[in-house]
Amino acid sequence: MAPAFFFDGEQAQSLIEGSGEAGIRKALDTMFGASVLEELQDTLGGYLSRTHALLGGKTKASARQEQLDAKVAAQTELNRKIGKAEKQLVELHTEKENTDRERNQLRDELARAGGVGGDATRIKQEFQEAESRKEAAEKAVTRLATEMGLVLAVSRLDPLVRRQLNRERLREDYENLRQGTLDKRERVLMEAMPEPPEKDPLLGNIAPAVREKVKQRILKALQAIYEPPDPDIADNFLLGHVRGARRKEVLTRLDETRTFAYDQVRSVAKALRDARDAYEDAKARFAKLGNQSTETKDLAERIRKLDERADDLVRRITTVENEIKSGKADCHNLSVEIGNLREELAKLEPEQRRIAVADRASRAVAAILERLKPVTTQRLEEHVTKHFRAIADPRFRHGQIVFAESGEPHLNLGGENKALLSSMSGFERRSFGIAFSLALAEITRRRVPLIIDTPLGNADSQYRPRTLDALRKFDCDQVIILTHDREVTADLLEHIQGHVCQKFLVEFDPEQQRSVVHRNRFFFEDR
Repeated sequence: MAPAFFFDGEQAQSLIEGSGEAGIRKALDTMFGASVLEELQDTLGGYLSRTHALLGGKTKASARQEQLDAKVAAQTELNRKIGKAEKQLVELHTEKENTDRERNQLRDELARAGGVGGDATRIKQEFQEAESRKEAAEKAVTRLATEMGLVLAVSRLDPLVRRQLNRERLREDYENLRQGTLDKRERVLMEAMPEPPEKDPLLGNIAPAVREKVKQRILKALQAIYEPPDPDIADNFLLGHVRGARRKEVLTRLDETRTFAYDQVRSVAKALRDARDAYEDAKARFAKLGNQSTETKDLAERIRKLDERADDLVRRITTVENEIKSGKADCHNLSVEIGNLREELAKLEPEQRRIAVADRASRAVAAILERLKPVTTQRLEEHVTKHFRAIADPRFRHGQIVFAESGEPHLNLGGENKALLSSMSGFERRSFGIAFSLALAEITRRRVPLIIDTPLGNADSQYRPRTLDALRKFDCDQVIILTHDREVTADLLEHIQGHVCQKFLVEFDPEQQRSVVHRNRFFFEDR
């Protein structure tokens, strides 16, 4: 985490390049607790494996244990296949991005060869818009498939969950009534057998021992009112975390899920069909631009091949995504079945009960991780964008920093107009690095010194005051700026003078052969 609070130009470059993407993810996982959750999940998994081995394995297991072993093995194999498919998906996305980048460059060349501002430019724009609509429609189909998978999974479990919740509600009412009666037993005794005995005209004259036996019989009769409990009452609280009003909320949510609007499928499918038809029409018109000259024909042919490769990659990506979603749905179903088996085994052995708890905790942690990581990336994008706009050139004022799932971060300038940060000027890369450091400090709210090394090196006269203003306005206990030579001029120093707490000048003394630190001194000030 420490490098996030010490900025220099080389670090900014490493954050931008592909090799630095892992560092961004590691910093995010550490600061938002994802790495802690992953360690917890590994610990739970290790506990489950060790405990299962200690129980003797299949040779001593019951029929339920053998079923559990088989499903756990199937789930492990399914997770291995999902991991392999996810790795393949990242590779396909990277190849798709490279193909799109090369294709856009060739389209620009073809547009210039065909005449800027004429039919070639218009047809190119229409083709790009149709391609964007097609990709958006394909993503909508993928999202809907995920939602449908959730509806189908919930519908399978709905009767079992409802029955268990109703049985637990009856048990909760039963325990409340029983406890309420027992809490009032002293009052009942006082009404039946007042104290002192001489004031009781009915039972006051009997012997104390007999009077005590009568009391015990009354108490026993009170307890017998609720014995045995109704057979429809749950034996214990398997879903004890959803008692009272929370149980009613869960039942309402099940009703909402069960009434999912399946007609959305037809709407999304129609949108996808229309988008693909428009895309094929625009692609055909765009391909006709390639007959103007030998050069344009060559460009058109290369674009056509790239279009075919891009379409093939989209199909392969969609296939792999569907495989992953199907695998995760199957894995979820296996998790539910494994959980049910472990709940049954938990009634037989104390160790199995602990295994069931650990398994539920592991699934809960996995669900949290799946939702946490996209949220952290989105927050980082918002904060980095805010600080980048304050420092970078005004022409990027409406740009949006995006951290892609794979590859380098880029600046989205609207529509398909985007620029890789690694291809931008040194000033913009430096602006991104400073914005990244400020964003992490702001998100984590860690009140530690923020050290910025040579933020104004080789910068123009407009960039320097913007950068100093951004650092001056940033809410931090202490910002330390390391500079050299005359990077911060007298005008710039005067601009931020009211916010400067300390100044130090470090010079090398040739006589002493060491560096000497001068307090309250700067390069151009009188000595």
